[in-house]
Amino acid sequence: MQVDEVLIVKNAHENYGISTEDINQISRVPDLMLLPLCPFGVRGLCSVGGSVVSMVDMNLLLGMSEVNLADSKARIISLNEDITSNALLVSDVYNTIEIDQKNIEYIETEDDPVIAIYKYDDILVQVLSLEKMFSKMSKVAIESKEIVAGKIKDNIVKEEKYKRFLIFAMENEKYALDIDFLQEIILADTKYTNISGTSDEVLGLITLREELLVVIDLRVYYDFKSTKSESNRILVVSYNNKKIGLLINSIIDIKNIALKNIEYMSEAFEGNKIAGVIHNEDTLISFFDDKLITEIFMKNETFIDANIDVLEQNESTKEYEKEVIIFKLAQKEYAFDVDYVDEIIDMVSSTKVAFTQEYIDGIINIRGQIVATLSFFEKLNIPTVITEEAKIIICNIENNRIGFIVDSVSDIMSIEKEDIIEESEGYFNNILHLDNGKRLILSMDIKKIVSSEHING
Repeated sequence: MQVDEVLIVKNAHENYGISTEDINQISRVPDLMLLPLCPFGVRGLCSVGGSVVSMVDMNLLLGMSEVNLADSKARIISLNEDITSNALLVSDVYNTIEIDQKNIEYIETEDDPVIAIYKYDDILVQVLSLEKMFSKMSKVAIESKEIVAGKIKDNIVKEEKYKRFLIFAMENEKYALDIDFLQEIILADTKYTNISGTSDEVLGLITLREELLVVIDLRVYYDFKSTKSESNRILVVSYNNKKIGLLINSIIDIKNIALKNIEYMSEAFEGNKIAGVIHNEDTLISFFDDKLITEIFMKNETFIDANIDVLEQNESTKEYEKEVIIFKLAQKEYAFDVDYVDEIIDMVSSTKVAFTQEYIDGIINIRGQIVATLSFFEKLNIPTVITEEAKIIICNIENNRIGFIVDSVSDIMSIEKEDIIEESEGYFNNILHLDNGKRLILSMDIKKIVSSEHING
């Protein structure tokens, strides 16, 4: 199927293209007549051009939040041929363009409505097949009703909420920690001051930027083997103005988890030292929450309280400027603000897009969203060597989702103002002086890297 002309439609953070052969006219959103038991994706009936048609929400068919009918940018697109009985509701209509066939790459898929990727100016347009997209309407969504005192209780559909977790490994098991409890992540290659009379999992005290911190081996706490590796990390956890370090095997990911996929354990499972499990695709990830953190604190309360006055005194005098994610490229460390990070995923193969710059690695599909991936190796003229530890850091920059390929992720760390030296050169805006100047890290201006090249997803 060759597409010669498309109408570009903007939904959420994405750009989609619809063949103009399927389009009759574009108009403002008319009044909607609600219908019970509508097929999935259908918002109701409306009148367009003197005919009554079904209003089909494009966002719902693509797995996103429904279009806001009250938004002044929302439009109705009436359709031709076999789909004239439907009108497509979209968030925003952008422009009609002719397709330059040398800039379009067709994708052969069975069920995915995205049939091609087109590079138009500086944006990537996902060209849709309305036939495939409308096939998603075959199922009917019937909401269950709760009966209260003989009456049907209305179920109010709420916007899906998420929690952000750090996913890490201990032996062959995956665990998760609510990132709200995480203050920073540091390398585990450090010296410990032993404390007599402590439990087996207590490694001792370390000095972290002139603060005393008790570190326990979380692997021992969970009866796992304690193996030493370069990937070992210490999670600095803060709760109720107290801090403790948790030694784990390695960092895997940072991920937003929908609340519906988080299952808390019953009281009968309290002895398992987990709060519940996360249903992540086809795997289960154990997680712990404030109850377990409180238990760990209470078990080591004597040693933590002995140092809490020092911790609070030092903390009150410190001025943190920003939080950064630190990663490696060719064994050298770099950083940028963690605020831009949506998630971290393992390295996956990408689909190459014709006629793009060398530093554009390609595009990947993350839960139905097309994300452009960029190679820092190419941008910084570093020889590209992809290893098993390679990661893709998915960022949200001015409503564009972009993936950056790195060797590995080292730390997430709060940086004090005194450790930042401004250095505006090329893509870098600061030099981070850590560990009393023994560890120098170039901090990138990630927005400059993107905006200077006009990369849009």
